[in-house]
Amino acid sequence: MAAALSLTLALGACVQPAPQGTGQGAVAPMPLRVTNNGQPFGMHEGAAARRVADATCAAEGRRLRPGIYDRFEAGTWVYVGGCA
Repeated sequence: MAAALSLTLALGACVQPAPQGTGQGAVAPMPLRVTNNGQPFGMHEGAAARRVADATCAAEGRRLRPGIYDRFEAGTWVYVGGCA
C-alpha cells in the first residue's frame, strides 16, 4: 500500500497547474446594432447590413468581428462581437 501511495504522489508531482487566463478582467465587446439609416432592415438584407456594419467599424478605425451568434432582430442586424 505504501508503494501505491508513493507512486500516486510521484505522478501527482508531474502535473502542472492550469494556466491562468489572460482575459481575466477583460471587458466584453459591445454588440453592434445596425439599421438602414434609421429604418428597419428586412431579414433578406443581410449583405447590405454587413456593409453598413463594416463601414461603421472602419469609420472608428476598427474592424467588424462577425460571429456565429450574429442575428436579425426586429429590423436590426446585431453583430455580437462588435468592432475590434
